[in-house]
Amino acid sequence: MRRSRIVVGVVMMASLFGCGGGGGGADDPADAERVAAQTRSAAQETFDAIGRGVEVLGYTSTGAGRWVICGMEPSPNGTQYVAEIAVTQSNVPPSQYGAVVREQAEAQGWSVEQVAGDTLEGRKDGLRLRAQYGSAAMNLSVRSRCLDVPKDEIRRLTDLPKDELGVEPPA
Repeated sequence: MRRSRIVVGVVMMASLFGCGGGGGGADDPADAERVAAQTRSAAQETFDAIGRGVEVLGYTSTGAGRWVICGMEPSPNGTQYVAEIAVTQSNVPPSQYGAVVREQAEAQGWSVEQVAGDTLEGRKDGLRLRAQYGSAAMNLSVRSRCLDVPKDEIRRLTDLPKDELGVEPPA
């Protein structure tokens, strides 16, 4: 019994003084640009394919990517790259969005599942795709995994300006 108390005490002290996680940085900060490039590339290809599938006429923008905080609350311990775009007009009725998104995403190599009536999620190469759609618009996002990097690296990455993805509606 005494030994287990000592182990519990050591574990508690280690967590209080920063040994054992909490933003210590298990991932190499140099991986951040590779992760961002992989996410941007997958987003551009997937957004273009889905746009062609729904015969998009307009987007809210050309799409943007940025680093956001992720990890455990109340003290976040990581950052992930998120690319997003919204379809505002298309030639395909919104009632068909789910089927078209699934078809186009699967053609791009995503494993897709419906998680709610108006939401599809997919996974590919450590990335996550999310499509939420309704009668007015469709929101698409591709997210990287959460990188466990030091707090100063989290601040540096999340302070970077958004990247424009350059996704254009088909002509």
